[in-house]
Amino acid sequence: MLNQQKNTFMNLKKIIKPCGSICKTESLIPLKEGILKNTCVAIANEPYSDYYGSLPKQTGPNSLFLFTAKHYSLEEVLRFSQNIDSCYTKEVNVASSVLEYKQHNYNAIRIKYFPDYEHIKMLQECCIKVGIEFIKHVHMPENVHVKINKCFVLEELGKGIYLDIREEHKGYILIPRQIEWDRFKELLMVIRNNNDCQLFDAALGAIIMDSRTTDMVRIYSENLNLELLKCIKNKLGQSSQIT
Repeated sequence: MLNQQKNTFMNLKKIIKPCGSICKTESLIPLKEGILKNTCVAIANEPYSDYYGSLPKQTGPNSLFLFTAKHYSLEEVLRFSQNIDSCYTKEVNVASSVLEYKQHNYNAIRIKYFPDYEHIKMLQECCIKVGIEFIKHVHMPENVHVKINKCFVLEELGKGIYLDIREEHKGYILIPRQIEWDRFKELLMVIRNNNDCQLFDAALGAIIMDSRTTDMVRIYSENLNLELLKCIKNKLGQSSQIT
């Protein structure tokens, strides 16, 4: 009887699996060793910087950016990853990305949660075997605006509020229209200074549902819960008049 009730509860959960994008500022450091010659790889050394900027860091680098000679779409990147399962990619999160610097843009494949940085060369060799071309040189300032195209698995917690099932401590708040990046940073500053909501890191994003683009805000917090997401959603609406 208990198992039947549990299965019924699970079935009532609204799970969606959209694809979309996340836009954020990353602090990148190029890797000098352990990569193939004439290639460029960087690590995001301060993930969720707005969160860990006020607390002792409890996580290390968890994202690799493999710089490519051309742009590979999300479809292409996912297809590549399906063909190189033997190269430590079974449990990783693979995405297509564009890194926007002031003077130029670079393309990269973002690999998240790669289990062993000593085997990056093997990963690169597997990528080359399936047709990926890497760039030889990148002029890389430390901070860069990144757009990451990826797929999500989300559970609906409330109206316009979702929990990330694949990645811990992440939630999403749907918003009715797009916010410019500079305006978004201003809104976050107002919300944080208000002190009503617990500490969090945030990024802009969008997902495609029912053939429509829906804008959203990604929230990261080790104390993530529905109350925090509701608090941020309410404050965001009050500050920006977008609800």
